[in-house]
Amino acid sequence: MSPETKLYRHRCTGRCPDRWSKFPTNEEEYDDTENTISKDPIVHRHVFSDHQWVTDSFTINSPAMQGVLSTVLAKYQDLDLELEKWTFKPPFMPLVHRWDRLLSLCDATDKEPVPEASTQLLEFLTPILAPKVDALVKTRKTGNVMFADLWQIFAPHEFVITKFYGVDAVCRVTKYKLVEPSCSPPYWEVYLEYLDWNGNRCGYSNTMIIIPEFAAYRRVTSLPAYPLSFHNSPSKIRQQMIERGRKFETLRGYHFQACSGTKILLPPGKSEERPVSGRVIVDAHAYYLTNDIVKPDLASLIGDDQPKKQDEDEKSDKNKSKRRSETLEDLTDDMCLVATPWLKGFDLKTKEWAQFYVDDLTPVVWNDAAFNHLVLPGTEKQLAWEFVENKTLANSFDDFIQDKGRGIIILMFGPPGVGKTYTAEAVAEKARVPLYSMSAGDLGTVPKEVELALERGLTLCGLWNAMLLLDEADVFLGARTDSDLARNELVMDQQSAQTFKRGMIG
Repeated sequence: MSPETKLYRHRCTGRCPDRWSKFPTNEEEYDDTENTISKDPIVHRHVFSDHQWVTDSFTINSPAMQGVLSTVLAKYQDLDLELEKWTFKPPFMPLVHRWDRLLSLCDATDKEPVPEASTQLLEFLTPILAPKVDALVKTRKTGNVMFADLWQIFAPHEFVITKFYGVDAVCRVTKYKLVEPSCSPPYWEVYLEYLDWNGNRCGYSNTMIIIPEFAAYRRVTSLPAYPLSFHNSPSKIRQQMIERGRKFETLRGYHFQACSGTKILLPPGKSEERPVSGRVIVDAHAYYLTNDIVKPDLASLIGDDQPKKQDEDEKSDKNKSKRRSETLEDLTDDMCLVATPWLKGFDLKTKEWAQFYVDDLTPVVWNDAAFNHLVLPGTEKQLAWEFVENKTLANSFDDFIQDKGRGIIILMFGPPGVGKTYTAEAVAEKARVPLYSMSAGDLGTVPKEVELALERGLTLCGLWNAMLLLDEADVFLGARTDSDLARNELVMDQQSAQTFKRGMIG
């Protein structure tokens, strides 16, 4: 071995003195240092700032300690410890958020002694994380938080309370991000997930809230979203939300309900609140189908890719099936806790698609007296009911043309006030089916508009096994003439649609 030691002079560009090194380049010296310290269990780097040495970063090289951190930081947002090379930098958000989990691993028990790696890791981290952990403890004690410390209360997977159209809802934090634009004040983006229903299956949908910069301190509960643990009665709120979620669970699919309260018009771009009082159809499948809207992708409940693949298959199918295909998994309490408080449906009175508040929905109370009080000449009353009651027999006999003649059309005529509309309402009540009422004004006068409106009504009645009441039908039932071709087109469109309609038309 040569007794010679070569040194290389590295000149400093600032006021610092020149430095001698065994390596000709800084890169080689850095690589050698990294190789040397890679054998140390913990590498703690410091920088000189404000007249003192402070932590710049630290790296955990010990396999045993890495195993502890893998357990503590499992499924933390956007964190890959291998890609980060097990290096942590201030403000050490993942470690602060999972501090309680690390402490629980270090609690000694008689059966399972604490591994030495856990104890050593805790001893090393305690003085480094103490200021951040103490700040979080102070926030929980006082209920106030600084803008810079908002990340502390929005730990991933934390349940938070926010508002959906003015109604309390619980969501779960997925991630957070501080945005610092060059020309405007900074703000926090907090990403949340909640349980939704797309007409086919349940899954998680995403939303995002923005918290603008504020000075000094602010009450945590005054934020647009805040952790459930900061609520005055977290257990009570949790139980209320779970109970509402259980109701959401029972209302998946198609349901005929009564609703009294507030509705939010669809599509979401409108977001217009209107009062609602009457009967509604809760049916997300029908909403997406009849409005030609692709069902939204929802993250799987169990992390399986199969439901997503089903969504993609449905998107690629240009000839979407009108048949229902529903997956109704049992929901856990945590799933019910974050269930959306709004369900998509159709207001039968106003013919509007809207979102209805779950707690405003109640079972329909049928008016059995309506049919009993109905007065019709001779046997017409019983005949009308028997037609409707035996409608299902139409499935055993059909026209030679597919889907032709599979419905029932009952023509009721007479002067105003004799009970034509009441008859349809009474029969629908006795049959326990929705009544979808349309007038000539709803259909319009332009043939194409009439065709589309009638087709939509017939499609919905088919989906809901509803009875269609076509009021003022005489506009379309007159004989065709050689002098009014536009009216002839209206008559033909209306009669053709009825011919291929499944269900009941009055």
